[in-house]
Amino acid sequence: MQCLSFDGALQLNNTIVTVGKFDGLHKGHEKLLDIMKNNANGRQKVVLTFETEPKAFLNDTGSKTIVTEQEKKLLLEAQGIDVYVKMPMTKEFLGLTPEQFIKEILKEKIGASTIVCGTDFRFGAKAGGDVEYLRENRDRFGYSLIVIEKEQYHHKDISSSAIREKIVQGEMAEVNEMLDHPYSIIGNVEQGKHLGRKIGLPTANIIPEKTKLLPPRGVYRTVVVVGKKRYHAISNIGVNPTVENGNRIKVESHILDYQEEIYGEVVQVLFYEFIRPEQDFGSVEELTAQIRKDIETCKSRWK
Repeated sequence: MQCLSFDGALQLNNTIVTVGKFDGLHKGHEKLLDIMKNNANGRQKVVLTFETEPKAFLNDTGSKTIVTEQEKKLLLEAQGIDVYVKMPMTKEFLGLTPEQFIKEILKEKIGASTIVCGTDFRFGAKAGGDVEYLRENRDRFGYSLIVIEKEQYHHKDISSSAIREKIVQGEMAEVNEMLDHPYSIIGNVEQGKHLGRKIGLPTANIIPEKTKLLPPRGVYRTVVVVGKKRYHAISNIGVNPTVENGNRIKVESHILDYQEEIYGEVVQVLFYEFIRPEQDFGSVEELTAQIRKDIETCKSRWK
């Protein structure tokens, strides 16, 4: 997958394109991407995306995301997207009228001959453009339009905001159903204090990006992907209060039946089930005993 910068040199031709934040790459997004693949007919499949919500940018408020940009790129590449273009988040860009957005962005830079979008797609200054505007201007600008109905979960439209609510609640089974893939955290394995190795429970530690929306602190049944191999694991999100005094949140994963050194490698931790909240134990011995109980709990759930 090509990752292109949005600059004066960008000039694609005869593409099929979709536009949006695509936070989480959930089941509704996957449906849209499948339609793109089925209608590409040899054309480049382009995702035009942005990292920050326009509203959050204009109001100067931070926003946590289900996927980081690195994770979004990996997921889109796995979906068979050819070109990833990140839109600039500037007041000038957000001030483009719907007409300017179609003419200057979708046609002149992206070369869109087909636009694929959901029923609630909005674009241009103050979200002035919508699906009806796209329909009315097809002949004028020379593109075809495919509009996709939303996917539902329990008779409600699947949305990134609904998924965020479930992540914050730690409802990982529901999160994963709406995403259509496991919620994950990707990062480089960092050196720790090696306490896990000393107590016979070595861990692979990663530091989530600050923009990443995390589930509640605690222990989870997980799978860790190393290279292309998947291993059952138990993971803790938190600050490990029993042995550390800091407040830096880490993801510490004990990979079952795995002894290899993977410091510096990029791993993906897939979350399946919340087991218990993070606790401050009276001693390392109590912590070790509880971790071993948690491991047995996870093993029984995998059967």
